[in-house]
Formats: sequence, structure tokens, C-alpha cells
Amino acid sequence: MKWLFLLLFIFPGQALAELTLFPPAVDSGGVAQLRWHGVPPSLAVGRFNERVIHLRPTEGGASALLGTDVELPAGDYPITVAVVDHRGETSFHQTMLVVRGSSRPVERLTLPKAMVEPADPAILERIGSEHGMLVELFDRQDRPTLWKTFSLPVGDPVNSPFGLRRILNGKPRSPHSGVDFRSPRGTPIRAAAEGIAVFAGDLYYTGKTVVLDHGEGLFTLYAHLEAINCQEGERLEAGDTLGRVGSSGRSTGAHLHWGSKLRGDRIDPLALVELFGEEKP
Repeated sequence: MKWLFLLLFIFPGQALAELTLFPPAVDSGGVAQLRWHGVPPSLAVGRFNERVIHLRPTEGGASALLGTDVELPAGDYPITVAVVDHRGETSFHQTMLVVRGSSRPVERLTLPKAMVEPADPAILERIGSEHGMLVELFDRQDRPTLWKTFSLPVGDPVNSPFGLRRILNGKPRSPHSGVDFRSPRGTPIRAAAEGIAVFAGDLYYTGKTVVLDHGEGLFTLYAHLEAINCQEGERLEAGDTLGRVGSSGRSTGAHLHWGSKLRGDRIDPLALVELFGEEKP
């Protein structure tokens, strides 16, 4: 495999018409579908934003989902793909994903200091342990693709958008890495797509939380639940009820925080609905 990755940087792209990207430009936190059109290859490997990405065979060639982190700088990001056919011959293809700069709204909140900056050593140890567990969980990319379409987990309005810049007690914090829905307590929460529940439990910051693995390194997270209605290891179909809206964890009122990650990058879950869903946000 190492020789193939090396070749990505030695040979220029060819036959650009066979490689497509939709959409060709996204905001930071956006997603795009990369497709190679032709006979399904024996192997197709791409390089994007310093990462190696495997394209999965499809009926009309091969494809992969690309994500841009919420804090990825604006710019033109080249994509190089090496395709190996069933005769062992390799072709190389290139395209470009444009990441646009975007202006994010700012929200200023004043919260109890203990809620924002906990000092208890036991709490800090818990936070560190949970963070490490989630990083390891989101690093997994070996599960095959399970999802086909994406839909909204609840039907209520969004009251806190993706990428919102938060200032808590006068100090800037990381951008909001999901979307918050203004849902009443007890509202059923639907799985946005088919996936495996790889976490279903309580976390310090997000309270009762469910994480679904949809395959291809794509995960969705449902936080601040009042109740969890699934178990770790359970396979959920799109639309299955996985929990109910609450205000657990670091929360000031009932709502659903819905987040998503693709190969560790924080992406806008509404971008998945926009790209793959019949239901528009």
C-alpha cells in the first residue's frame, strides 16, 4: 500500500472528467461527495487535506464523503485520487474543493463559574477520561457504510446554529460544533440515518448522550437527553427512536444538541441533510 500512497505525489492527475465533486465549494464545516465514474475499481485511494481516504466501490465507480472541520481555514484544497483497475493498472485524477470563509454569529453567555471552569480534581479527571474515550471512538473508520439518506432527528426549530462563536463569562470558547433544536422536554429523538449505537450513557458536559456510527468514519451525536431508548451495540434504522429531549449535563434548559463528525472533523449535520436528505433543514 505504501507505494500507492507515494505515487499520489509523483504523478500528475489524468482524465479529470472522470472525477466529480458535489458541491465543488463549501463553507467550513461543510461536506461534499467525491465520485470517480467508471468500472468499479479494485482499489481507489485519495488524499485530501493531508489525509488518505479510501473510496468505496459503487455501481458506477467509487465514492467517498469529504468533510471540512468547522475551523478549517478558507482556501483551495487539492484532491488527488489513484484508481487501480482489475488488471492492476493505475490511473491518477485530480480536482479541487473550495472552502469558503464564512462569518459566524456570536453568542455571549454568563454561567456559574463551576459550570464553565470546573476545578474539582475528580471532575477534571472524569472530563479527561471521557474526552480520550470519545477521541478514540471517533477515530474508527473501519465500519462499512450503513447510511443511505439523512433526515432531521426532531421537527422543531433550530435556535443555536452550527459554528456559533460562544463567549462564556467573557472568554472565547470553541465554535459550536453542532446545532441545537428548541424541542420541548420529552420530545422523541429519531436516528437521522441507519447506524450502530457505539455509545449510550452519561457524560459530564453533554449529559445523557447517544453516538451513532454510520460507517466510513461518519458519526452523529445526540446530547442532553432526558432518557436513552437504545443500548450500545444496537443497530438502529433511520427514524428509530433513540431517546427523548431533556436538559442533562451542562445545559440551561430543555433542547437537543445534534452534532456530527467525519474522520474526526466537526461537520455541520444539517449539511448532511442538505446533501443526502429529502427533508430540507
